[in-house]
Amino acid sequence: MSGIVIILLLTIIQFIAGFGIINLFNIQLKPGMLISLAILLGVAVFSIMPFILQLAYIPLTSTNVFISILAACVLLNLKFKSGIARLKELRANLHIRIRLYEIPFVIMIAFIVFVSAWRCFYFPPTPRDLTSGAEVIAEYAIREKTMINSVFSVNLESTNNIFKPPYITCLQIIYKYAGFEFGQVWLSTIVACFLIFLYQALTLSIHRIFAGLLVLFFMAIPEMFAYTFMVLFDYSNAVFFFLGVWFLYQFFQNQQRNYLAFAGLIMAIATYIRSETLILACLMVPAIVWHHWKNKTGIVKGLISSAFFVGPSLFAYIISITIYINRYLPAKYNIEGLVNKNLGDLSPFFTRFSDINNKLIFSDLGVGYYGYFIYFFILLLLLEVLIKRKLSSTTRNWLYAVLVIYIGFPLMSYLLPLLDLNNSTKRGLFKIFPLMLLYMANNSLLVSWSQRITKWESK
Repeated sequence: MSGIVIILLLTIIQFIAGFGIINLFNIQLKPGMLISLAILLGVAVFSIMPFILQLAYIPLTSTNVFISILAACVLLNLKFKSGIARLKELRANLHIRIRLYEIPFVIMIAFIVFVSAWRCFYFPPTPRDLTSGAEVIAEYAIREKTMINSVFSVNLESTNNIFKPPYITCLQIIYKYAGFEFGQVWLSTIVACFLIFLYQALTLSIHRIFAGLLVLFFMAIPEMFAYTFMVLFDYSNAVFFFLGVWFLYQFFQNQQRNYLAFAGLIMAIATYIRSETLILACLMVPAIVWHHWKNKTGIVKGLISSAFFVGPSLFAYIISITIYINRYLPAKYNIEGLVNKNLGDLSPFFTRFSDINNKLIFSDLGVGYYGYFIYFFILLLLLEVLIKRKLSSTTRNWLYAVLVIYIGFPLMSYLLPLLDLNNSTKRGLFKIFPLMLLYMANNSLLVSWSQRITKWESK
């Protein structure tokens, strides 16, 4: 029972921290989306605070860690007057009304999330990438009060997991200090809040019946569901990458710079979680430039907007990789040595592109990994092209984001040969599924059917 109380307390603190960020950027959302996003941002704030203490060489005692978190909450809510006003508005508009046809979806989704959360709480961390990296560093950080601890004194030639960004390490430290032996229950918070945000985002364009079915279909992706309780970087990275793209597209619609800056901040969080996300963020630049060119606001403004979007990710990469790994860690990691030296040979790109299609997607093994989700996406796309014969700007945007992942991973594998197929690429493709889901939510056929159902309901 005390564990539930602690989780609720931590979640409230995460909401306060995340709400402060949303208020600072003046982001307007539906209540359900705002609350879930605030908690997700709060988890990100948690993951940064021990890292900041480490950069300042402040001992990672439980007192220092939790004081830093509370201080962050205060600093992020300095605009407390407008924050209180927004909280009152949120409370007034928060009406939880579940329609009869939503109940089966809610029950099934809640049950699946409960199973995942229980496994996350009950079982210890098992992935090798975690136990030979973030988990062992966090465990020794609790004992030695620093992330630069005796783990780095042993022979580390067989793994590079200790050189990954400290996102998971920091969260493990916090939750272990909070009394959770295995630490990893923070992942269940991310999963639950992401599903709430995703469902609410889907209902902006399609009927709740379709939204519930799509969320269930999304949760049924076998490999992705497994990583809702097996802690690694990829699920969290997929969540924040999706959110960064979603708010970028909100900027495309409303032209408000605060949404662009907010998208850049969230993409920086995704880069902090997995450093190679910087490449994917850069691949979104053509969409930004094209948006400005199409709206006749000029290429220069497009490049400035691109800097707003990519700049924070570059900063996150420099701090978490270039500075932390090279200047702080006692064990040396030759990052330059990871880059492909023979860039004139494009064969690794085409080989990986072929392997992704033939081994990870369109194969019996691919069905075991990802179910039939990708096939359903292709079916809806073909139907829309054949019947409607024209794609809206919104669907084109989401298809471009899908293309960024589809082409981006072969490109990253070409640039970074250590990014293998059966581990990094297989899990990295998690990022493509929420993007496909938002394409489906804007598919003209589903939107048209949703409008008919809504019209029938109103009668």
